[in-house]
Amino acid sequence: MTELRSPGMRADVIAALEVLATLVPEAVERWPGLTEAVHRLVDDTVRGRRDVAESVGWTLRDEHEVAAIRAVPVPLLGVLDQLDPVAPDPAHLRHPRWPHVRTAAENAREVLTPST
Repeated sequence: MTELRSPGMRADVIAALEVLATLVPEAVERWPGLTEAVHRLVDDTVRGRRDVAESVGWTLRDEHEVAAIRAVPVPLLGVLDQLDPVAPDPAHLRHPRWPHVRTAAENAREVLTPST
């Protein structure tokens, strides 16, 4: 396994993926929530660097993980762009494209946390 320079940030990314993969409208009051997950994943990982591939060695181990992370913002930003920025979390989770967000997040989480 490659040693990472920022394992704490990797843990934050995995936690964000967990939220996106499992959050349901009936349980939006959990912590971290949707806002924190979006911030950790999109702002800190995807937009925080010119290219998410620059995260290899810091929070991501290889190009396989980069591809998995790149797949999450596509449906996520699509949902966010279609709703008012201050729309309540349940509105996001009930959006017709939210299942795509959930699937992409779950796939990325599985790539970043393979079972041994």
